[in-house]
Amino acid sequence: MGKSNQTIRITLLGGVNEVGGNIVFLEDIGYDVKIFLDFGVNIEKFKGNYREGRHPSSIKELMNLSIIPNEDHLSIENLYTKQIGTQPKNLVDEDFPSNLDAIFISHPHKDHFLGISFVNRTIPIYTGVVSKKIIMAFYESTKDSIENNFTGLNWHTFRTGDILNIKGLNVVPFHVDHSIPAAYGFIIYSSAGPIVYTGDFRMHGPLSNMTEEFLQEIKTNNLCLSKINLTQEEKNLISNEVKVLICEGTKVHKGMVESEDSVKSNLEKLFQKNPFDFILVKYDRIDWDRFRTYSHIAKKYGWKYIITEKDAYFYYLLNKDAIYETMKDPNIIDDEHIYILKKGPARFPWQEKIRQAIYKQQQGERFIEYNQIRDLERNYFIFITHLYDDLMKNLNHNLKGLFISSSVDPYVEEFYDNTNTISKELEKFGIPVYRIHASGHATPHDLINFIHEVNPRYLIPIHTEHAKFFQKFFHTSEIKVIIAEHNEPIKFQ
Repeated sequence: MGKSNQTIRITLLGGVNEVGGNIVFLEDIGYDVKIFLDFGVNIEKFKGNYREGRHPSSIKELMNLSIIPNEDHLSIENLYTKQIGTQPKNLVDEDFPSNLDAIFISHPHKDHFLGISFVNRTIPIYTGVVSKKIIMAFYESTKDSIENNFTGLNWHTFRTGDILNIKGLNVVPFHVDHSIPAAYGFIIYSSAGPIVYTGDFRMHGPLSNMTEEFLQEIKTNNLCLSKINLTQEEKNLISNEVKVLICEGTKVHKGMVESEDSVKSNLEKLFQKNPFDFILVKYDRIDWDRFRTYSHIAKKYGWKYIITEKDAYFYYLLNKDAIYETMKDPNIIDDEHIYILKKGPARFPWQEKIRQAIYKQQQGERFIEYNQIRDLERNYFIFITHLYDDLMKNLNHNLKGLFISSSVDPYVEEFYDNTNTISKELEKFGIPVYRIHASGHATPHDLINFIHEVNPRYLIPIHTEHAKFFQKFFHTSEIKVIIAEHNEPIKFQ
């Protein structure tokens, strides 16, 4: 801080007029720093080009499809790895140094992190401890492909309370509530004043206090002021108003009064007079809050909760070394109502890990083969992300089944918005469909109140198809709303 050239440029390379695919390029001229805030891809666009198991053939192909930024149009040297095509996970060509100083990943949804699969291995990747754990679980449990290649990345992990110094530019990651664990927003103390990037967040989830704590840190700067030796000039700059707020707006155009508690309450109402023998339920695999809600209901009413080995492996990793109580419950090892579908001998290391962990605790009876599903009399949930043949042919269709669509945000799911496909298929078997959910994103009223409290000089909406709603909401305030253009730099001094 206190630099003579206090100028920053912000360029949105993704997340403009679209939900997902966030890529924010921040250049601080005063500190001579270049960073990315998130490096995701638009999941809908990616799936539209690579359906039915197809994969990209090269990084150049992805650039030509505008799925990832074209490095020839950026002031960044050696942005992407020299890997060509698909290679084994343990083979990555040596990359030349890049002048990109860091990539910050706010949370482990693919529309925010998938692009790092393609980047130069010398570039530092900053993300939360649990975020890295989840990303690597994807990597280990998914087939090799160019978009699933996270080997050799230059990882740097953080937790709330850390202050990350990039050549004098201080970045404070701070936890927020979202539909996934380990979600963060960032406060960036640039040479031109504080910049805030929200990532994805909500204020109606079970950890809404985290978002409130983020908001209080934005307003007080307590961490930065208490942990860093600053000159008076630097303290004055930090204490100034937020220069720029880059705020997600997924649900700015529509909302409802909702919460994870309402999901649980609606399930309770269903179970008070439940005539169904089994329930198929769909949500994003790593939506930990939703998993906990359904697991608690199953446990309370004496139902089995059946998940696949891949699900169990993800949840096992989240349980390991958890520091928050919310991440210890449910517990894959100890919760005897959770059953795990397995099929034949283990073929992958991750399968060996989860099987050994369960057998070590003498819980082997909780593994069931697919053909044993037909022998279950009633009272069980099965968590699904899609319909698979092994499941459908082994369900006892003489029982009364129900399908609950409980997906939070379909554009980040491993299987892009297939709820209608599942519903149509289940009609053939006389299985009705319910919708019980709560969004992972802030509602319009929470967005408006959050922005008013931050009170930035400039507001840049991202991760929304309805950025102009922000102009309407703040046209009488002193907050200047900037509707960003894709790839067009915005300069601030």
